[in-house]
Amino acid sequence: MVNSNSSELVTAQLAETAAEWLLPGTEADFMNPNRGPRGIDSRLDLAVAAVETAEVVRAHGESYDAYVVACGNDPGLAASREVTTRPVVGIAEAGFLHACALGERFSVAVLAPGKARGMRSLVRGYGLDARLAGVIAAESSSASAASDPDRLLAQLAEACAGADRSQLGDALVLTGSVMGRLAEPLAARIGIPVVSGLLSGIRMAETLAERAPVAPASPTTDKKGNS
Repeated sequence: MVNSNSSELVTAQLAETAAEWLLPGTEADFMNPNRGPRGIDSRLDLAVAAVETAEVVRAHGESYDAYVVACGNDPGLAASREVTTRPVVGIAEAGFLHACALGERFSVAVLAPGKARGMRSLVRGYGLDARLAGVIAAESSSASAASDPDRLLAQLAEACAGADRSQLGDALVLTGSVMGRLAEPLAARIGIPVVSGLLSGIRMAETLAERAPVAPASPTTDKKGNS
């Protein structure tokens, strides 16, 4: 599981959150780039993080059965899929697809209003813009969300309470890795299903790793050399 920013604190939080969700038999390593932004709060941060994420995946190549890009914008997802034959899952894409199974339309939460446009673009890039009900914005940042998740929970609940019901849709998706632990308490506050993109990404990666094709066995040869 790759945290796309270079913050070891966020990676540690990711590991703590994800550990309780891993299925029996799943072993997960958690890592982050050594370079790049410590939080992804701008398009420049996102561009740099995309390169660094793909470099992490390339460095490990075929060492893992599957990879999870654990960042709310799926930075470097397409590039990462080019540098390994293993499945690479983005937690935003996984969360969106999960939400599509819960109703006709879904909303997505972001850390700050300035992230709304980029999130709409990401949903559109996955061909799901017709399923998007709205984008719900908190008033936070990557660093603030990591250091004070309770405040982020309160902000998201307040933003949802102030939104029109049609803007929420049938489910709300929390794409960011630091939001992963907030899905259950937020659902209790807003009264609709809340999808953790992180959990969705983990489950999708486990499924893809389990179902990965096995190389065919070499044909048997008899004593005369006939196959």
